[in-house]
Amino acid sequence: MAKPYPILPASVLDELKDLNGALGAYDVLMTAWINQTLTEGPAGDPKHFAAGCQFLLRPILEGFQAIESQATAFREMGVVGVCTLDESDQEKP
Repeated sequence: MAKPYPILPASVLDELKDLNGALGAYDVLMTAWINQTLTEGPAGDPKHFAAGCQFLLRPILEGFQAIESQATAFREMGVVGVCTLDESDQEKP
């Protein structure tokens, strides 16, 4: 049975591109920091780095939470659609 999902305005979904880009940049930053720490040891005060990471990640998380909140609001208002796939569109085992 198909599950109803909220129909969101394109402006809400457009925010996902920016958030995913920011999350990708955060991932690159963390990977580089871990690689540097493993090869050269930690640089600077770890407390400041941890605070900086939280400062960078918080807006990304809040953005995703805002989208989730909007999706919940649309679902509760009954603005939903149901997606069904033909058998030919579904993955075959």
